[in-house]
Amino acid sequence: MRFSIKNRNGGVALSGLSPRLTKKSFKWVAVLAVALLPFLSLAAGEKKGGVSAGMNIRDVFANLHTPGLETVRKSARLDLTDYWEADSVHKVVTIAGGAAWLEALTADYLRVRISPVSVVELRILPVGTKKIVGCVYTVGDSVQAKDSEINFYDSSLRPLDKKKYFKAPELEEFFNIPKGEESIFKEIREEVPFPTVAYSFSPDNTTLTARLTVEDYVSPDCLPLLRKYMQKDLTAKWKGKYKF
Repeated sequence: MRFSIKNRNGGVALSGLSPRLTKKSFKWVAVLAVALLPFLSLAAGEKKGGVSAGMNIRDVFANLHTPGLETVRKSARLDLTDYWEADSVHKVVTIAGGAAWLEALTADYLRVRISPVSVVELRILPVGTKKIVGCVYTVGDSVQAKDSEINFYDSSLRPLDKKKYFKAPELEEFFNIPKGEESIFKEIREEVPFPTVAYSFSPDNTTLTARLTVEDYVSPDCLPLLRKYMQKDLTAKWKGKYKF
């Protein structure tokens, strides 16, 4: 049976079939399209917000509204991932007039430099059979003490209650004070009334690291005391929640 793929008007037609059979065929196509409409609508609903239920770090990065990323346009974010996948580090101009570029990208992790003093990290995290997104926005450099803001989002990129997924470490957890010398911590607390902490996701797993960044602004006289007892890093494993 032969088929013709072009009619006289430049459209597509089928020949070799009876008009009756052709009419029935198109009738069944129409019925099938109507039957599939709810499923197509459901699929569209899953893509609401730009991310499907499958959770792709590239889509998360392109569509997430979170502190730090608001200065990078969606088109610029897509350019960054396209160039990275082509083994090239590309820089884009931010809305603020600076430059942004990717520093790391894996299947579940992304790190983007927003400016010389700010960086955003994204990490896809499992919660039962679902997945959520963790976001760390860190500001600071060698002059300004680094400090981080951490937030969480569901698969539709809607903000989640941070308290449900994260418990910040207390100041004393950053220090190893021997028994009998607890009074030392009182002096440390007086020197550090508002501690700054830099958080960072591991590129290789779901571990979260916390580092106390107070050495840049405490008095020089207190530095030896801090350095004597302060631990370098704290780490928390993801168990449906970060708890140090």
